[in-house]
Amino acid sequence: DIASICTKLLEDFPFANGYTDICHGAEVLGRAMQDRWDPLPRFLQILPQVFYRERRAYLVGTARWPNRQQLCVVALVSAADGVRVHALLTKVEQISVLFGYARSHFHVDLETVDAVVGLLAGLLPHKPVSELYTVLGRAKQGKTERYCELQRYLARYPGEQMVHADGDRGMVMVVFTPPSHPVVIKVIRDRFAYPKDTGRRQVEEKYRLVFHYDRIGRLVDAQEFRDLRIPLEYFSEPLRRELCESCKATTAIVGEDLLLKHCYIERRLRPLNLYVREVLAADALRAVLDYGQAIKDLARSHIFPGDLLLKNFGISRNGRAIFYDYDELCLIDQCRFRKLPKGYDEDELRPLDEWVSARDSDVFPELFPHFLGLPTFLREALQKVHGELFDPAWWQVLQTRLANGEYLDVSPYPEAARLPGY
Repeated sequence: DIASICTKLLEDFPFANGYTDICHGAEVLGRAMQDRWDPLPRFLQILPQVFYRERRAYLVGTARWPNRQQLCVVALVSAADGVRVHALLTKVEQISVLFGYARSHFHVDLETVDAVVGLLAGLLPHKPVSELYTVLGRAKQGKTERYCELQRYLARYPGEQMVHADGDRGMVMVVFTPPSHPVVIKVIRDRFAYPKDTGRRQVEEKYRLVFHYDRIGRLVDAQEFRDLRIPLEYFSEPLRRELCESCKATTAIVGEDLLLKHCYIERRLRPLNLYVREVLAADALRAVLDYGQAIKDLARSHIFPGDLLLKNFGISRNGRAIFYDYDELCLIDQCRFRKLPKGYDEDELRPLDEWVSARDSDVFPELFPHFLGLPTFLREALQKVHGELFDPAWWQVLQTRLANGEYLDVSPYPEAARLPGY
């Protein structure tokens, strides 16, 4: 029966601290399979390697029927009393997010990574091969594949020119995109517009921090490239002119090419401030509420985005809010969350610095709703569901919990994927 099959499955992957109750875990896992698959698959083939990330382990494989197959993932968590079966992921969207570009890479010892990439790419149709190599821990191979994907794009669309990416122009970077290829390329400006008071070195340090940090599904992977050459013919005249004038330190014309001495390449997202204007009210509401959840997720992982404007977040193909502008990002313990002085609401037109003396690290959460630029119904919904974000006391308690070494879990899969009772 299915419970016996699940017991055998778990027994094939022993852990040093053992399972809490392998029979019960197998029984619950079997019932979940029966609920989600009708009929049950003919074969269940699990890769022999365990995938580790953060405080979870994953068993990855395929469920096969006579005329189709699909990916499936069993998620395991380690508790004080042993390992527990925690979730079963069977939907493409759930597994795509798990292997997404906003996640840190897995720790997995694969004998032939190409075979696993091929398996995943065949069953996750929207996932570029470059991102799969990266998320499987092969960052250099992922960069090589991303470069090859860009070169293939250039060869396939010889008449298409790169243009400024949609959204507000960046004060720190020039951001441009190939219209038919889902990435953006970001080049740091020589000088930053007011009120930015940081420098190139500090910006590079922020991107380096994100590269080495646990991105928990809310920070886009920014791959750093040096000496990237792209033929001049692929740049629109306004874009070429801005790069040559605003980024002289990192761009140069070499023959028929534009040389990017230093840049970042990221997956292209739809800026949230544009998205909420373009979609139906219900979709805009879902996006704004997930934006609030994204800020909470980042905070629980010790990250404060710094600039919470909607333009700095994007919406993924799966509808997730993801942060991508890192020049003001910092760790939570570098902030001082403060309450506004009494009387400030009586005259909001007066500058804040006339009311209170503030350091650069001071943050006033009560001000957040005033500069988000949301329509009234979206702002009120955000305040109703995620009102804690606008309360300095919530942030202060969070700082204390993190400072005391408490681990605040951010689940990499939705509640619907979890097993009953777990």
